[in-house]
Amino acid sequence: HEVKKLYNDGRKIIIIGDHGHDEVIAIADQVKNAKIIANPKEAENLRKMKRAGVVSQSTQDISNVKNIINILMTKVFDLQFVNTICYPTKRNHEQIKEIANNHDVMIIIGSFTSANSKRLTQLAQRINNNVYQVTCAEELKSEWFKNIKSVGISAGASTPDELIIMVKNKIEKIYGG
Repeated sequence: HEVKKLYNDGRKIIIIGDHGHDEVIAIADQVKNAKIIANPKEAENLRKMKRAGVVSQSTQDISNVKNIINILMTKVFDLQFVNTICYPTKRNHEQIKEIANNHDVMIIIGSFTSANSKRLTQLAQRINNNVYQVTCAEELKSEWFKNIKSVGISAGASTPDELIIMVKNKIEKIYGG
């Protein structure tokens, strides 16, 4: 709805999101000639324009969106941004940074095709060198837990609770607590 409002207001639509992601494609399909920007480099390559409306994929990293918006502010005379990042995503991104900073090893549970799980892994890797993404308990490796004091665990939004419990239980067996 927000994209249609911006478009009907005569604005060029810019979507901050991952190319090819289902949500981004669905948003872009709401209007004609929407432009998808995934990173600051792509924003730098945009031509200057008079009016634009910006939304983002709901699971985008806040810092990526801020960086792109800062660039767009130099390229668009009349820029309107509607923050479409969902609240749980914002909260999870802040929590993942804290967990990765406070633990020796970080395990992210979630599909490698999930943009949300991949983004959580990337955020944690910016802070911690020992971050591993797994899709199930069987993918855990005992060498990840040698000579460490603490393990942080997080999961993508669509990861089933049963899977999280199975991974947690296996970590406790390997790690011993």
